[in-house]
Amino acid sequence: MKTAEKYLLFGNILKTFGANGELIVKIDNQALSEINLDEPIFITVDGLSVPFYFKFFDERGGNRAVVIFENIETERLAKQLIGKQMFLPYKTRVNTKDFNLNDIVGFNAADMRAGNIGTVSDFFDFPNNPCFQIMRNGKEILVPVNEKLIKSIDAKSKTINFDLPEGLVDFYMNE
Repeated sequence: MKTAEKYLLFGNILKTFGANGELIVKIDNQALSEINLDEPIFITVDGLSVPFYFKFFDERGGNRAVVIFENIETERLAKQLIGKQMFLPYKTRVNTKDFNLNDIVGFNAADMRAGNIGTVSDFFDFPNNPCFQIMRNGKEILVPVNEKLIKSIDAKSKTINFDLPEGLVDFYMNE
């Protein structure tokens, strides 16, 4: 199963925390703001992405939380989830209106398939088609500013993550 293509890894289940299904989870700080407690998260069980709903969620400083999932209300059931990774569906989009796009200049740019693709060197506010200029090995890659393509922006680590159309990076690199 190619989990990375449809889901965003946002955390790991570390250990149980009590007898009523409580679990301690480690959460990527960047993903914490994307969690919607009314929607499912996904955990890979026997090769399948299984939806789990939060019954209880209590952030415990930094990047940890105590959680209880619906229908996982005993320590025995909770133990079966230890070591599993938690995923959010990629339908969550970054709202570019929350950012001054000129401030993204200098950020590291990464793509789901191509990995690190370079550094954002400029922002062009073309009418009806704003673009980021990303430089990679002295070559220019133009990426449209489109909320469907931008998966996350992390100001702390100065990283912007994309889900670019297959072949876009190769197109610019092969010119």
